[in-house]
Amino acid sequence: MFSRLAALLRSRLFGIYLSGPKQDAVLRGDVSNAIVSPFFVHAMAGFGMYFCAGVGHSPGMVRLRVKHAQRAFEQLEEIASGSNANLTVQVSFSLAVMALYSRWFDTARKFLKRACIALNAAGRRFIPATGRPPELTEDVRERLVVLSQVIYMENYMFLVVDGTEPKMTVRIEQEFRDDLQVRVH
Repeated sequence: MFSRLAALLRSRLFGIYLSGPKQDAVLRGDVSNAIVSPFFVHAMAGFGMYFCAGVGHSPGMVRLRVKHAQRAFEQLEEIASGSNANLTVQVSFSLAVMALYSRWFDTARKFLKRACIALNAAGRRFIPATGRPPELTEDVRERLVVLSQVIYMENYMFLVVDGTEPKMTVRIEQEFRDDLQVRVH
């Protein structure tokens, strides 16, 4: 539990946003897939171990990390074979951030590419093509945060990591800059 809490406390620093009910489910260790994907429970537990003081490399801790990693990758396999584009984008982006933090740059690029492919294949946008934008609920905010963070990460990878010009987020970046009208009340 402490490792999941440590990861959740730092998740916003990495651009990972989960709504309040999803954070509660991760903290409780709810793997029922009713509120949040079990992937996040296992990934946050494994990732959070890096931030817990006193967690060493004892055989017991290594087994616990391996258990959470194995379960997270099993969930990743299910997500990849599923049809939920929002979940695929969010999970791929989260893995890209975690890999970037671990300085696994090729892995981070691979998962960022996977997120961008899912995002573009599903035609995800900041605002709907027709009609009024939906009310800003926690779920809508979560999707918008993921879209903006994918743009940010591809540009970050270009500027700091590998110099690969951002091409996969051009469509949503243009929508963000030109079509999204944000104003202060």
